[in-house]
Amino acid sequence: MTGFILFGVILAVLLATIIWAAIRSGEDTGAALGAAERRDAAIEALRDLELEYRTGKVQEEEYRATRARLERAALDARDAAAQGPAEASAPEPREPAASPRKCPACPEVLVGGEAFCPTCGIDLAPRA
Repeated sequence: MTGFILFGVILAVLLATIIWAAIRSGEDTGAALGAAERRDAAIEALRDLELEYRTGKVQEEEYRATRARLERAALDARDAAAQGPAEASAPEPREPAASPRKCPACPEVLVGGEAFCPTCGIDLAPRA
């Protein structure tokens, strides 16, 4: 029992030391990410958000707002990666995405100008 307590105290001190050193050094790990890493992180966050929405952990309003923000971040990072490292430092802000609409066949919320629903695959092109 005493061994577990001693191990816990040593672990807590070690973690506190590491965190304190990172804070004191002024490192901001998020700012050090390149455009490709930011793009990949935004895409991964979109996947996680989609899973949380489908499992009911996220409300629809929060899902739509977060999805639009993450899509903009992924597109900005993609554009910055395409421009190269010299111009990637200050991406221009994008126009807000089109207002979301629902798929006529399933509950998927569509944000962009998709031609097909990403969930059920229905053709979303307007009929003439």
